[in-house]
Amino acid sequence: MKTWKTLSKAILPILAMLVLAPSAHAAADYSFETTAPQDYYKSTSYEDIYGSQYNYGGKNVVDYQIPELEYGVQSTTMTGVMERTTLPGLQQSVATGGSGYSVAGGGPITELVEAGKPGSAVTPTPTIPTSPTYQPPSYTSAEGMAYKDGHIGTIKIPSLKIDMKLWEGETNASMRKGLGHYSSTSAWDGNVGACGHNRGTKYAIGTIKNLKQGDTITYTTMYGTRTYAVTLVKTISNTDWSYLQATSDNRLTLTTCLADHPESRVVVQAVEVRS
Repeated sequence: MKTWKTLSKAILPILAMLVLAPSAHAAADYSFETTAPQDYYKSTSYEDIYGSQYNYGGKNVVDYQIPELEYGVQSTTMTGVMERTTLPGLQQSVATGGSGYSVAGGGPITELVEAGKPGSAVTPTPTIPTSPTYQPPSYTSAEGMAYKDGHIGTIKIPSLKIDMKLWEGETNASMRKGLGHYSSTSAWDGNVGACGHNRGTKYAIGTIKNLKQGDTITYTTMYGTRTYAVTLVKTISNTDWSYLQATSDNRLTLTTCLADHPESRVVVQAVEVRS
């Protein structure tokens, strides 16, 4: 009995230590060990930054070298020019943008070099190109333009001795009396389209294929008379209607058949001559 009590006193403290002692896993949860933080600011030492020792009293690779001005030259960057000593009595003008010289009164005279030119310390401001202005096509309806006999205008080509009235509609009825006006085109402002027979009738214009650039054509209506200069004489397909498209400038477009070539047409365009 005495022996049991003695063993109990020895074992109980050991058991208590085992129960209360934390496990290795639990102990890791309470570890406060951390890595040392990196420096927030990097070194500004010349040797650390450039990898070489600073040469006191001598030149270094990264030294900021201020360019030296030649003798007699002083910088005036506030005015955008460089001044150089020159002959007394003459001064080049910068304010006017010209290259002439004017007499300066009193004191030393200096030559002014414009910004952006050799010798200038200032870069000129670049010029921003302007966008072209859109010109909408012009159009004048033939309605209300007819004279008493029904024609809407008169076309004359002096070099070919052509003098014909223009009738509304690209029809045989119109071309039997003169020229027919393409009703889809303008009758005054813009592109005026007209057609005629090339031969076999009193009013034939087949000779327009012989026109030259610069030959003149006049067109007279109730709105006045315009003179046009020929810019194009060309053989085209009989299905090509592109030359009758509306334009912003004033022009005449004449078409006729090409003899013995039913698949082709002759087109002449003339643009208004403005005085």
